[in-house]
Amino acid sequence: MKSIFKTILFSAFAVASLTACSDATETDIKNPADLTHNNKTEAYYEQLRAYKKTDHPVAFGWFGQWSGKGASLENSLAGLPDSVDMVSIWGNWNNPSEEQLKDLRFVQEKKGTKAMICFLVLNIGDQLTPEQPKEGPDSKLSWTEWRHKTWGWGSSLESKIEAAKKYATAICDIIDKYGYDGFDMDAEPHYAHYGVNHPYEMWETDPSIIKAFVETLAKRLGPASGTDKLLVVDGEPNAIDAKYAKYFNYFILQTYSDGFNVHGFDFLQNRFNTQYNHFQSELSAEEIAKKIIVCENYERFASTGGFFFNLPTKERVPSLKAFALWNPMLNGITYRKGGVGTFHMEYEYNVDGKFYPSLRQAIQIMNPSKRN
Repeated sequence: MKSIFKTILFSAFAVASLTACSDATETDIKNPADLTHNNKTEAYYEQLRAYKKTDHPVAFGWFGQWSGKGASLENSLAGLPDSVDMVSIWGNWNNPSEEQLKDLRFVQEKKGTKAMICFLVLNIGDQLTPEQPKEGPDSKLSWTEWRHKTWGWGSSLESKIEAAKKYATAICDIIDKYGYDGFDMDAEPHYAHYGVNHPYEMWETDPSIIKAFVETLAKRLGPASGTDKLLVVDGEPNAIDAKYAKYFNYFILQTYSDGFNVHGFDFLQNRFNTQYNHFQSELSAEEIAKKIIVCENYERFASTGGFFFNLPTKERVPSLKAFALWNPMLNGITYRKGGVGTFHMEYEYNVDGKFYPSLRQAIQIMNPSKRN
Protein backbone atom coordinates (compact mmCIF):
# COMPACT_ATOMS: atom_id res chain seq x y z
CA MET A 1 0.00 0.00 0.00
CA LYS A 2 0.98 3.59 -0.57
CA SER A 3 -0.03 6.53 1.59
CA ILE A 4 0.58 10.14 0.78
CA PHE A 5 2.27 12.14 3.47
CA LYS A 6 3.46 15.71 3.50
CA THR A 7 7.07 16.85 3.61
CA ILE A 8 7.98 19.78 5.79
CA LEU A 9 10.42 22.35 4.52
CA PHE A 10 11.65 24.62 7.24
CA SER A 11 13.93 27.60 7.57
CA ALA A 12 17.29 26.54 8.90
CA PHE A 13 17.47 29.39 11.34
CA ALA A 14 14.34 29.87 13.43
CA VAL A 15 11.31 27.98 14.59
CA ALA A 16 9.31 31.10 13.87
CA SER A 17 9.78 30.49 10.18
CA LEU A 18 8.44 26.95 10.28
CA THR A 19 5.65 26.37 7.80
CA ALA A 20 3.31 23.59 6.82
CA CYS A 21 4.24 20.35 5.18
CA SER A 22 4.59 20.24 1.42
CA ASP A 23 1.84 18.24 -0.24
CA ALA A 24 4.03 17.38 -3.19
CA THR A 25 5.90 14.40 -1.80
CA GLU A 26 4.76 10.82 -1.38
CA THR A 27 6.52 8.38 0.89
CA ASP A 28 6.07 4.64 0.97
CA ILE A 29 5.05 2.89 4.14
CA LYS A 30 7.08 -0.29 4.24
CA ASN A 31 4.48 -2.17 6.26
CA PRO A 32 1.08 -0.55 6.65
CA ALA A 33 0.25 -2.82 9.55
CA ASP A 34 3.30 -1.55 11.45
CA LEU A 35 2.75 2.17 11.97
CA THR A 36 6.09 2.69 13.68
CA HIS A 37 8.26 1.97 10.63
CA ASN A 38 8.44 4.09 7.48
CA ASN A 39 11.11 5.97 5.60
CA LYS A 40 10.80 9.27 7.50
CA THR A 41 13.66 10.36 9.67
CA GLU A 42 13.53 11.44 13.28
CA ALA A 43 14.74 14.86 12.12
CA TYR A 44 11.61 15.10 9.97
CA TYR A 45 9.39 14.33 12.94
CA GLU A 46 11.25 16.80 15.14
CA GLN A 47 10.55 19.51 12.58
CA LEU A 48 6.93 18.44 12.31
CA ARG A 49 6.41 18.61 16.07
CA ALA A 50 8.15 22.00 16.20
CA TYR A 51 5.87 23.33 13.46
CA LYS A 52 2.79 22.30 15.42
CA LYS A 53 3.97 24.31 18.41
CA THR A 54 4.02 27.52 16.39
CA ASP A 55 1.14 30.00 16.19
CA HIS A 56 -0.61 29.13 12.91
CA PRO A 57 -4.07 28.33 11.49
CA VAL A 58 -4.76 24.73 12.40
CA ALA A 59 -6.07 21.78 10.43
CA PHE A 60 -8.78 19.93 12.32
CA GLY A 61 -11.33 17.19 11.79
CA TRP A 62 -13.79 14.82 13.39
CA PHE A 63 -12.54 11.29 12.79
CA GLY A 64 -15.09 8.45 12.79
CA GLN A 65 -14.83 4.68 12.42
CA TRP A 66 -11.52 4.64 14.28
CA SER A 67 -10.07 1.15 14.68
CA GLY A 68 -6.30 1.63 14.38
CA LYS A 69 -6.03 -1.45 12.19
CA GLY A 70 -6.73 -2.73 8.71
CA ALA A 71 -5.06 -3.42 5.38
CA SER A 72 -4.84 0.33 4.79
CA LEU A 73 -4.61 3.34 7.09
CA GLU A 74 -8.14 4.51 6.31
CA ASN A 75 -9.35 3.84 9.85
CA SER A 76 -6.13 4.88 11.54
CA LEU A 77 -5.05 8.30 12.78
CA ALA A 78 -1.62 7.53 11.33
CA GLY A 79 -3.13 7.77 7.85
CA LEU A 80 -4.03 11.44 8.24
CA PRO A 81 -1.89 14.14 6.62
CA ASP A 82 1.09 14.82 8.84
CA SER A 83 0.21 18.51 9.19
CA VAL A 84 -3.19 17.83 10.77
CA ASP A 85 -2.99 19.51 14.16
CA MET A 86 -6.02 18.24 16.04
CA VAL A 87 -8.52 15.42 15.75
CA SER A 88 -11.77 14.89 17.59
CA ILE A 89 -12.54 11.19 17.77
CA TRP A 90 -16.21 10.70 16.93
CA GLY A 91 -17.14 7.38 18.54
CA ASN A 92 -14.97 4.39 19.49
CA TRP A 93 -12.95 6.37 22.03
CA ASN A 94 -14.04 4.53 25.17
CA ASN A 95 -12.13 1.38 26.09
CA PRO A 96 -9.70 1.68 23.15
CA SER A 97 -8.06 -1.50 21.89
CA GLU A 98 -4.35 -2.21 21.87
CA GLU A 99 -4.29 -1.30 18.16
CA GLN A 100 -6.05 2.00 18.81
CA LEU A 101 -3.70 2.94 21.64
CA LYS A 102 -0.67 2.14 19.47
CA ASP A 103 -2.11 4.31 16.70
CA LEU A 104 -2.89 7.10 19.18
CA ARG A 105 0.60 7.12 20.70
CA PHE A 106 2.20 7.13 17.25
CA VAL A 107 0.48 10.31 16.10
CA GLN A 108 0.87 12.00 19.48
CA GLU A 109 4.52 11.18 20.05
CA LYS A 110 5.86 11.16 16.48
CA LYS A 111 3.64 13.70 14.72
CA GLY A 112 2.64 15.94 17.62
CA THR A 113 -1.04 15.51 16.67
CA LYS A 114 -3.60 16.20 19.39
CA ALA A 115 -6.47 13.70 19.74
CA MET A 116 -9.56 14.64 21.72
CA ILE A 117 -12.69 12.73 22.60
CA CYS A 118 -15.96 14.28 21.46
CA PHE A 119 -19.65 13.78 22.06
CA LEU A 120 -22.92 15.65 22.30
CA VAL A 121 -23.66 16.95 25.79
CA LEU A 122 -27.41 17.13 26.39
CA ASN A 123 -28.40 14.98 29.38
CA ILE A 124 -26.59 13.95 32.51
CA GLY A 125 -24.26 11.01 31.90
CA ASP A 126 -24.46 10.95 28.10
CA GLN A 127 -21.90 8.47 26.71
CA LEU A 128 -20.52 7.58 30.15
CA THR A 129 -23.41 6.00 32.02
CA PRO A 130 -22.54 2.32 32.65
CA GLU A 131 -24.70 -0.48 31.35
CA GLN A 132 -27.85 -1.04 33.37
CA PRO A 133 -27.97 -4.28 35.39
CA LYS A 134 -30.07 -7.01 33.83
CA GLU A 135 -31.12 -8.43 37.19
CA GLY A 136 -32.08 -7.03 40.58
CA PRO A 137 -34.00 -3.88 41.55
CA ASP A 138 -32.02 -1.58 39.23
CA SER A 139 -33.02 -3.66 36.22
CA LYS A 140 -36.60 -2.49 36.71
CA LEU A 141 -35.70 1.20 36.44
CA SER A 142 -36.22 3.14 33.24
CA TRP A 143 -33.04 4.24 31.48
CA THR A 144 -33.62 7.81 32.66
CA GLU A 145 -34.09 6.64 36.24
CA TRP A 146 -30.93 4.56 35.99
CA ARG A 147 -28.94 7.52 34.65
CA HIS A 148 -30.19 9.75 37.43
CA LYS A 149 -29.38 7.19 40.10
CA THR A 150 -25.88 6.58 38.67
CA TRP A 151 -24.92 10.25 38.73
CA GLY A 152 -26.88 11.34 41.80
CA TRP A 153 -29.27 13.56 39.84
CA GLY A 154 -32.02 14.08 42.39
CA SER A 155 -34.94 16.44 42.82
CA SER A 156 -32.94 19.34 44.32
CA LEU A 157 -30.91 21.81 42.29
CA GLU A 158 -27.93 21.14 44.55
CA SER A 159 -27.95 17.44 43.63
CA LYS A 160 -28.14 18.28 39.94
CA ILE A 161 -25.16 20.64 40.19
CA GLU A 162 -23.13 18.00 42.02
CA ALA A 163 -24.12 15.43 39.39
CA ALA A 164 -22.87 17.77 36.65
CA LYS A 165 -19.55 18.15 38.45
CA LYS A 166 -19.28 14.37 38.82
CA TYR A 167 -20.00 13.96 35.10
CA ALA A 168 -17.32 16.49 34.13
CA THR A 169 -14.82 14.79 36.43
CA ALA A 170 -15.57 11.43 34.81
CA ILE A 171 -14.83 12.92 31.38
CA CYS A 172 -11.48 14.22 32.60
CA ASP A 173 -10.71 10.86 34.19
CA ILE A 174 -11.34 9.05 30.89
CA ILE A 175 -9.01 11.49 29.11
CA ASP A 176 -6.27 10.90 31.67
CA LYS A 177 -6.81 7.14 31.76
CA TYR A 178 -6.22 6.63 28.06
CA GLY A 179 -3.92 9.56 27.40
CA TYR A 180 -6.17 11.63 25.17
CA ASP A 181 -5.38 15.29 24.64
CA GLY A 182 -8.66 16.87 25.66
CA PHE A 183 -12.40 17.18 25.22
CA ASP A 184 -14.42 18.56 22.33
CA MET A 185 -17.73 19.53 23.90
CA ASP A 186 -20.48 19.28 21.30
CA ALA A 187 -22.88 21.99 22.48
CA GLU A 188 -26.10 22.11 20.47
CA PRO A 189 -28.89 22.94 22.93
CA HIS A 190 -31.00 24.87 20.42
CA TYR A 191 -31.30 22.08 17.87
CA ALA A 192 -33.54 19.05 17.69
CA HIS A 193 -31.75 15.72 18.06
CA TYR A 194 -33.09 12.40 16.88
CA GLY A 195 -34.21 10.20 19.75
CA VAL A 196 -33.63 12.87 22.41
CA ASN A 197 -36.57 14.77 23.85
CA HIS A 198 -36.70 18.14 25.53
CA PRO A 199 -35.92 19.28 28.11
CA TYR A 200 -32.19 18.74 27.70
CA GLU A 201 -31.22 18.25 31.33
CA MET A 202 -27.77 19.85 31.21
CA TRP A 203 -29.06 23.02 29.55
CA GLU A 204 -32.74 23.51 30.26
CA THR A 205 -33.12 22.62 33.91
CA ASP A 206 -31.20 25.57 35.36
CA PRO A 207 -28.29 27.67 33.95
CA SER A 208 -26.15 26.89 36.97
CA ILE A 209 -25.90 23.23 35.91
CA ILE A 210 -24.03 23.72 32.63
CA LYS A 211 -21.93 26.41 34.31
CA ALA A 212 -20.84 23.97 37.01
CA PHE A 213 -20.07 21.41 34.31
CA VAL A 214 -17.84 23.84 32.35
CA GLU A 215 -16.13 25.15 35.48
CA THR A 216 -15.24 21.62 36.54
CA LEU A 217 -13.88 20.72 33.10
CA ALA A 218 -11.79 23.90 33.05
CA LYS A 219 -9.95 22.91 36.22
CA ARG A 220 -8.25 20.06 34.35
CA LEU A 221 -8.60 20.96 30.67
CA GLY A 222 -8.07 24.04 28.55
CA PRO A 223 -6.13 27.31 28.84
CA ALA A 224 -7.16 28.01 32.45
CA SER A 225 -6.12 24.59 33.75
CA GLY A 226 -2.36 25.04 33.65
CA THR A 227 -2.09 21.79 31.67
CA ASP A 228 -1.46 21.08 28.00
CA LYS A 229 -4.89 19.46 27.66
CA LEU A 230 -7.37 21.02 25.23
CA LEU A 231 -10.92 22.12 25.92
CA VAL A 232 -12.85 23.14 22.82
CA VAL A 233 -16.53 23.69 22.11
CA ASP A 234 -18.25 23.01 18.82
CA GLY A 235 -21.73 23.51 17.45
CA GLU A 236 -23.02 26.54 19.33
CA PRO A 237 -20.12 28.09 21.25
CA ASN A 238 -22.33 31.10 21.96
CA ALA A 239 -24.57 28.84 24.05
CA ILE A 240 -21.81 28.98 26.67
CA ASP A 241 -21.84 31.91 29.08
CA ALA A 242 -19.47 34.57 27.68
CA LYS A 243 -17.55 34.78 30.95
CA TYR A 244 -16.17 31.29 30.24
CA ALA A 245 -14.62 32.30 26.89
CA LYS A 246 -11.06 32.01 28.21
CA TYR A 247 -11.69 28.45 29.33
CA PHE A 248 -11.75 27.23 25.71
CA ASN A 249 -8.91 26.83 23.23
CA TYR A 250 -11.17 26.93 20.19
CA PHE A 251 -14.72 27.69 19.07
CA ILE A 252 -15.47 25.20 16.29
CA LEU A 253 -18.29 26.14 13.91
CA GLN A 254 -20.30 23.70 11.83
CA THR A 255 -20.43 25.94 8.76
CA TYR A 256 -21.87 23.13 6.69
CA SER A 257 -23.14 23.57 3.15
CA ASP A 258 -26.72 22.45 2.59
CA GLY A 259 -26.14 21.28 -0.97
CA PHE A 260 -28.54 23.84 -2.40
CA ASN A 261 -27.41 27.37 -1.57
CA VAL A 262 -24.13 28.68 -2.95
CA HIS A 263 -22.56 30.87 -0.28
CA GLY A 264 -19.89 33.54 -0.24
CA PHE A 265 -17.58 34.99 2.40
CA ASP A 266 -20.54 36.80 3.99
CA PHE A 267 -21.83 33.40 5.13
CA LEU A 268 -18.66 32.80 7.15
CA GLN A 269 -18.46 36.42 8.28
CA ASN A 270 -21.98 36.23 9.71
CA ARG A 271 -21.05 33.14 11.68
CA PHE A 272 -18.02 34.95 13.06
CA ASN A 273 -20.13 37.99 13.91
CA THR A 274 -22.43 35.84 16.06
CA GLN A 275 -19.50 34.64 18.14
CA TYR A 276 -17.92 38.10 18.31
CA ASN A 277 -21.15 39.70 19.52
CA HIS A 278 -21.45 37.08 22.23
CA PHE A 279 -17.85 37.00 23.48
CA GLN A 280 -16.65 40.58 22.87
CA SER A 281 -17.03 41.51 26.54
CA GLU A 282 -14.39 38.91 27.45
CA LEU A 283 -12.07 38.68 24.43
CA SER A 284 -10.68 41.00 21.78
CA ALA A 285 -11.65 40.58 18.13
CA GLU A 286 -8.23 39.08 17.43
CA GLU A 287 -8.57 36.57 20.28
CA ILE A 288 -12.03 35.50 19.12
CA ALA A 289 -10.90 35.17 15.50
CA LYS A 290 -7.95 32.96 16.48
CA LYS A 291 -10.33 30.60 18.25
CA ILE A 292 -12.69 30.23 15.26
CA ILE A 293 -12.40 27.02 13.22
CA VAL A 294 -14.80 26.73 10.27
CA CYS A 295 -15.75 23.25 9.12
CA GLU A 296 -17.41 21.47 6.21
CA ASN A 297 -19.47 18.28 6.26
CA TYR A 298 -17.45 15.54 4.57
CA GLU A 299 -20.10 12.97 5.33
CA ARG A 300 -21.70 14.57 2.24
CA PHE A 301 -18.95 16.38 0.38
CA ALA A 302 -15.66 14.48 0.84
CA SER A 303 -15.41 13.50 -2.84
CA THR A 304 -15.65 17.11 -4.06
CA GLY A 305 -13.87 19.08 -1.34
CA GLY A 306 -17.15 20.67 -0.34
CA PHE A 307 -20.06 22.32 -2.12
CA PHE A 308 -19.83 25.27 -4.51
CA PHE A 309 -18.66 28.51 -2.91
CA ASN A 310 -18.28 31.95 -4.45
CA LEU A 311 -15.09 33.91 -3.78
CA PRO A 312 -15.12 37.74 -3.81
CA THR A 313 -13.39 37.49 -7.21
CA LYS A 314 -16.54 35.69 -8.50
CA GLU A 315 -14.52 32.51 -8.91
CA ARG A 316 -16.48 29.45 -7.79
CA VAL A 317 -14.45 26.93 -5.78
CA PRO A 318 -15.11 24.01 -3.41
CA SER A 319 -16.10 25.26 0.01
CA LEU A 320 -13.11 23.92 1.98
CA LYS A 321 -10.74 25.84 -0.28
CA ALA A 322 -12.83 28.96 0.32
CA PHE A 323 -12.76 28.35 4.07
CA ALA A 324 -8.95 28.20 3.93
CA LEU A 325 -8.80 31.48 1.99
CA TRP A 326 -11.26 33.33 4.24
CA ASN A 327 -10.38 35.34 7.33
CA PRO A 328 -12.82 37.35 9.48
CA MET A 329 -13.00 41.14 9.31
CA LEU A 330 -14.16 43.77 11.77
CA ASN A 331 -14.17 47.53 11.24
CA GLY A 332 -12.02 47.16 8.15
CA ILE A 333 -9.38 45.06 9.90
CA THR A 334 -8.72 41.47 8.82
CA TYR A 335 -7.92 38.97 11.57
CA ARG A 336 -6.45 35.50 11.24
CA LYS A 337 -8.89 32.69 11.90
CA GLY A 338 -8.15 29.65 14.05
CA GLY A 339 -8.27 27.18 11.19
CA VAL A 340 -10.45 24.85 9.13
CA GLY A 341 -11.82 21.37 9.60
CA THR A 342 -14.00 18.61 8.22
CA PHE A 343 -16.65 16.34 9.72
CA HIS A 344 -15.95 12.66 9.05
CA MET A 345 -12.56 13.58 7.68
CA GLU A 346 -11.78 9.89 7.12
CA TYR A 347 -14.17 9.85 4.15
CA GLU A 348 -11.51 11.74 2.18
CA TYR A 349 -8.83 9.12 2.78
CA ASN A 350 -8.89 8.06 -0.86
CA VAL A 351 -10.55 10.23 -3.51
CA ASP A 352 -9.78 8.88 -6.97
CA GLY A 353 -6.39 7.67 -5.80
CA LYS A 354 -5.53 10.89 -3.96
CA PHE A 355 -5.24 10.92 -0.19
CA TYR A 356 -6.99 13.78 1.63
CA PRO A 357 -6.57 16.07 -1.42
CA SER A 358 -8.76 18.99 -0.34
CA LEU A 359 -7.62 18.99 3.29
CA ARG A 360 -4.00 18.97 2.17
CA GLN A 361 -4.72 21.83 -0.20
CA ALA A 362 -6.37 23.80 2.61
CA ILE A 363 -3.34 23.29 4.84
CA GLN A 364 -1.07 24.58 2.09
CA ILE A 365 -3.24 27.65 1.54
CA MET A 366 -3.20 28.57 5.22
CA ASN A 367 0.42 27.59 5.88
CA PRO A 368 2.33 27.57 2.58
CA SER A 369 5.58 25.65 2.48
CA LYS A 370 8.78 27.60 2.10
CA ARG A 371 11.04 26.14 -0.53
CA ASN A 372 14.75 26.86 -0.41
